Amino acid sequence: MFITPLHLIDQTIDDLEALTEVLADEVDTRVSAHPRPEGKLCKEALLTISVLLPKLKAVRCSPVAMTVDYRSACPSCEDN
Repeated sequence: MFITPLHLIDQTIDDLEALTEVLADEVDTRVSAHPRPEGKLCKEALLTISVLLPKLKAVRCSPVAMTVDYRSACPSCEDN
């Protein structure tokens, strides 16, 4: 199986948006209960994702993402 840059970018955006929801729920839970170091890590991860998502969405429209001829091996496939 091969993956195009556009597909990889779209999948990454979807995954990061899902992770944002999980981390936000975790931060809300930890804030309402007792603050722990994990809460700080979740907040830092959320901040990092909030910076990365707009950049990925912008590059999705770039010529690199639209290159149909470029194909790389699927990262989860064993046969390369």
